[in-house]
Amino acid sequence: MSKSHEAFWWSLFSAGGVLAALFIPGIILVTGFLLPTADADAAAEHHVRITGIVSWWPVRALLFVVIFLAFFHCAHRVRHTLMDVGLRRIERPLMAVCYLGALVGTVAAAIVLSGV
Repeated sequence: MSKSHEAFWWSLFSAGGVLAALFIPGIILVTGFLLPTADADAAAEHHVRITGIVSWWPVRALLFVVIFLAFFHCAHRVRHTLMDVGLRRIERPLMAVCYLGALVGTVAAAIVLSGV
């Protein structure tokens, strides 16, 4: 019986789904509905407040973990969906594309969060 790394990918899938379900609706609610305003002066003030909050290292760390796990959750879901629709014979290249895409997204998120 060959070794499988599937348990590792399923753990990232599960953790990503849970954290995405817990935190992303709150992030969308706060940044998309509670803080925006039509007034330009108030919008600049809200931007400064959000930047100040995100510049605090625990918030950046939490955002990074949520983004990292959400990317890998998405990659695993896309991989298995594509395998279910008939691409099972190219599982290895599909795995590489999906998980490398998640890794690239994670690195991009780290770069953006480090510049805040």
